[in-house]
Amino acid sequence: MKKFQIQSITIFQNHIYLLLIPAMLMIINSCDILNKEPLDSLYEEEVYKNEELTTASLNSLYYDIMPKFSGTANSNLSDESYFQDVTDNDRKTGTDYMYGRLGVDAVGDFSNTTYGYIRKINLLIENVENSTLSSDFKNKTLGQAYFLRAWIYWKLVSLYGGVPIITDVQNINVVGEIPDEILVKRNKTGTCIDFIAEELDKAFQYLPSSWENSDDYGRITRDAALALKGRVLLFWASPQFNPQNKTGRWQWAYDVNKMALDTLTKDGYGLYPSFRELFINCRERTNEAIMVRVYNEGIPGNFYHAYDNNVRPAYQAKSGGGKKNQATWQLVKAFPMVDGYPVDSSSELNPYNANRFWVNRDPRLDFTIAYNSCTWPLSKQSDYRLWTYYYNNQGSLVSIEGNNRTLTGFYCCKYANPDILQEDVDRVGTDWMEIRFAEVLLNFAECANELDGKASEARNALYRIRNERDDVKVGMDYIDANLDDRVIMREIIMTERQVELAFENKRHWDLRRRNMFEEDLGPNIKKLNGTARTAWRVELNEDRVTPERFLAIRDQYDYSQGIIYNAYFRSGYEVDLDTESPINYLQPQYNFYAIPQTNIDKNTNLEQTIYWGGTFDPLEE
Repeated sequence: MKKFQIQSITIFQNHIYLLLIPAMLMIINSCDILNKEPLDSLYEEEVYKNEELTTASLNSLYYDIMPKFSGTANSNLSDESYFQDVTDNDRKTGTDYMYGRLGVDAVGDFSNTTYGYIRKINLLIENVENSTLSSDFKNKTLGQAYFLRAWIYWKLVSLYGGVPIITDVQNINVVGEIPDEILVKRNKTGTCIDFIAEELDKAFQYLPSSWENSDDYGRITRDAALALKGRVLLFWASPQFNPQNKTGRWQWAYDVNKMALDTLTKDGYGLYPSFRELFINCRERTNEAIMVRVYNEGIPGNFYHAYDNNVRPAYQAKSGGGKKNQATWQLVKAFPMVDGYPVDSSSELNPYNANRFWVNRDPRLDFTIAYNSCTWPLSKQSDYRLWTYYYNNQGSLVSIEGNNRTLTGFYCCKYANPDILQEDVDRVGTDWMEIRFAEVLLNFAECANELDGKASEARNALYRIRNERDDVKVGMDYIDANLDDRVIMREIIMTERQVELAFENKRHWDLRRRNMFEEDLGPNIKKLNGTARTAWRVELNEDRVTPERFLAIRDQYDYSQGIIYNAYFRSGYEVDLDTESPINYLQPQYNFYAIPQTNIDKNTNLEQTIYWGGTFDPLEE
């Protein structure tokens, strides 16, 4: 049974909010105190005498702060997908990011709302610490609060670098001159990283490895705290934050991620046996999900999402669907051959054929990307086949999909649930896994590769990802041949992240932290700036069959047979997508965004970032 499908209503004064959970899912199904007086008359001192009400206050923070289903959040702000009209949180179009047109107020997470959440956490921590509640309950509540506070600060630091650290409950009811403690200054970035690490250490100390009540699935555990710490320190060691490549940071990140792997394994986490099924079965608890937000399509309110509507073809979605996560040709080519060799270096025994690019590839390609002629079960149609080809119509080349065509030639089938009917695609209950075990393995592999004498540890982590599941088996010969070459291994690891974590809101941040927009990663992976994302276009071979005739017979054939596919389709070819301008994501300027000017106008003690005309250096420790 799931938890955290919760509705919020204001019931307290002093900016405290309670989330009431529908009856079957509530922690407080029938609490006597709720029957004694109207809810809106409760005060803080009464809340923190009662475990159920304190838990409800904590649940409100989960509701506000835990990351929502983010599978389409930043995909088009990378080489992962393309759709020109997709917006980033309804603020700026993806083209503003990708073509270097961001203004000073473009990224607004440094806001009253964000620091309002921090204030709520501070208030909860202060009251729980001073309460008479049982020590076990207090520790578990505090552990979750420390994690949520670390999560918010990490989101801020990843965007801006150093930000003001506030851990006390400030008096916001100020009359007259504003006191200095309200006009806070930015802390150095290193100080913020240390603070986040300390918060996660406290969460790790206070939290269990699992919650006894199955309804508590989705609550933070000690494992989530340790895994997030490993992610934070990986970023801290990466070129975005560490342009001088200080080895000590890589060592710290390695140590924490190794501890995370050991602890997670001890606590029962691991790779789910099926890559394909993982992203459908995450509707229920799996051993791979570490930090997860729970959804349920059966609960009214904000407890389901519309991911399937966003990624399906428009004719299998509802109005406005089918526009996101359209994979680029670059992503398709990133998947290795089944023997592990990159497509550009494929072996003689397993050569790459661009026209039938899916043949003998890493199985994760078919589990992630849908392409012309592939079988893609949708709406319980197990034999549904996708068609994205073009044909000639009165001298013009047109898509068989009409105006609602994919712009890239591909769709994303990862996370898309084949059992969801078309009428339900905007009410989906698939959970969001913000951190899963495979990411921790990849974090560890990347850190190990950057240190001397640990190449075999990086290899072992990659081997597990490629071969420990029942439905993914990928060769290791290319890795073994380059194991002693740190640069090539870096390329392999980053490509493995690109493939394994595709459409999980990771690629944009990986490109950014590795400075891959502005700098070559190695001899085989060049910088993105100055290039264009491309589509893969397939045309019907009208010398052999008319469009009308093919429409009638196309579902009768097995296109895995090369002779059949090549007979009906001409050789595919690339088409530029970034026709307005080449990619031009500005680094280092976009590594640390500007503090919105409205905040600086209100608080003259806030320094603007140096890349945006200010004096604050986000690289200063």
